Amino acid sequence: MDFTHAGGDAGRSLAAAADKIQVQEVSHEDVAAIEEAAVLYANANDSGAKAVLEEAIRGPSKNSERLWQMVFDLYRLTGDKASFDTQGVVFAQLFEKSPPVWSVQDTIVAVPQGQAGNTPAVNLAGSLSSNAAGQFDQLTRIATRTGKLRIDMSKLRGIDEAGCELLCDALEKLGRSQVKVAMLGVAHALTLLEPHLKVGEAQGRVFWIAALAMLQQLGDQDRFEDAAVNFAITFEESPPSWDPPEPSLSLTDTQDMQRVEDPLPVIDAPGDVDAFVMDGIIAGPQPEVLRKLADYASERPFVEIDCSGLRRLEFVSAGSLFNQIAQFQSQGKRTLLRHPNEMVAALLVVMGIDQISKIIHKKF
Repeated sequence: MDFTHAGGDAGRSLAAAADKIQVQEVSHEDVAAIEEAAVLYANANDSGAKAVLEEAIRGPSKNSERLWQMVFDLYRLTGDKASFDTQGVVFAQLFEKSPPVWSVQDTIVAVPQGQAGNTPAVNLAGSLSSNAAGQFDQLTRIATRTGKLRIDMSKLRGIDEAGCELLCDALEKLGRSQVKVAMLGVAHALTLLEPHLKVGEAQGRVFWIAALAMLQQLGDQDRFEDAAVNFAITFEESPPSWDPPEPSLSLTDTQDMQRVEDPLPVIDAPGDVDAFVMDGIIAGPQPEVLRKLADYASERPFVEIDCSGLRRLEFVSAGSLFNQIAQFQSQGKRTLLRHPNEMVAALLVVMGIDQISKIIHKKF
């Protein structure tokens, strides 16, 4: 740690840094619980991670604020407000200060028990782009469990090629899983796609695929057939075949519509912050997001990664992230990971990423 200060006044440097340094005593038992819970959560074993953390805060490690930070974030991430409130009372009595405030910002949506027969519904709003990759992964997981899904596109303001590809990929995955999908606001979404549908110009293929899917949802076979012919002329390949929407999902019947913390809020990405955004759930040995991170970092000596929307980083993906950041280090680049939730932050430490990158924790 460098306390050098202009003028050589170490006292002023220490005073300036005092509010930025947090020292916590962590025992061997704390470390074991932290590491075990982090790995369990990374592997999507939420109940296992919860059991480890709750056992730890009931035992000798009950005075470890680090463990309490993790358990409160885990409750937020899994939407367990009842446990959050109960443990908040225990925390206040133990530490004689106010517990953290409940927030659904980081909530991973789960379908409540006993409501599996309802239809999850999601709103798409703002500009649909590649930034929604994590949310779409979450959407497909939820819909695969329930077997049906409603997607409301009436509030979309724009859709770029990457966002359109995310939508088409999600619809294809759901189709392979035999998930029944009904889309609302389709006519509006079509108006956003139409400027990209240029007959004879073989570009923007994904816009055509999305438009054909929407025409099927509308049940407009005549327009579908016309668009299919134009697609064949433009790309010199066979178009998708007509497949009318599933009648069992009525677009006007909203009695079984279930909105669970809006699973997929798609918003405009902030344009005034020069940081690479990692959000949603990142899974797999070579997630696409790491290729995009490498592209982002190619011309930058300092790589800042915004993890505030990163809900889960799977264990294998964390290993790939370590390798990518290590490569940045070998290239002389510095890396900063900003505001991961405490479950992800603990995994970053388990993987040794804290040894090659600075991590800024969010305020507790």
